[in-house]
Amino acid sequence: MKNDLTNKKILYIGLTILFVIFIVGIIWTNNKPKTEEFNFPSPEKVVEQYFNSWNNKDYANMYAVFSDGFKKIEPTAKTLQDFKEYVDSQNIEGIEIVNIEEKSNNGETAGVDYKIIFTLSNNQKSNYDGTFTLKYRKGDVIQGWKLIHPYGENIDAI
Repeated sequence: MKNDLTNKKILYIGLTILFVIFIVGIIWTNNKPKTEEFNFPSPEKVVEQYFNSWNNKDYANMYAVFSDGFKKIEPTAKTLQDFKEYVDSQNIEGIEIVNIEEKSNNGETAGVDYKIIFTLSNNQKSNYDGTFTLKYRKGDVIQGWKLIHPYGENIDAI
C-alpha cells in the first residue's frame, strides 16, 4: 500500500508539472511579439517620394529610390555627394507635382507617368512630363521598387 501511495504522489506531481508547463507554453506563445509585415511603397509612391524629396532638398531620401545598379553605372550617382552636386547644378528650386499615375505593373517592372512643374532659380516655371521605369529589387541594400533610369544615359538593365 505504501508503494501505491508513493506511485500516486509521483503521478500527481508529474501531471501537475506537465499541466504547469502546458499553461506556461500557452501564455508564452500568446505573448510573443507579433512580427509586423512591411508593405513596400508602390511604384507611384516611390515616384512621389522622389519628387517630394527633390522639392524638400532631401537628397538622401531622393537618392534612396535609385536602384543599386544605377548608382554603380551612373557617374553622377556613384555617391550621395556626387548626386547632390549634380542635382544642385540643375538650378531647380522647386517641384510641383501635377500628376503621378501607374500605367503598368507586372510585379517586377512598372511604368509610372508623371507631370510636374519645375520652378527654376530665376523663378521661371517649366512644365515637364515623362515616364519612369521601376523594377522591384530584392537584392538591393534597401529592397523594393527602384528607379532604374531617372536621368542620364545609363539604364540599370539587370
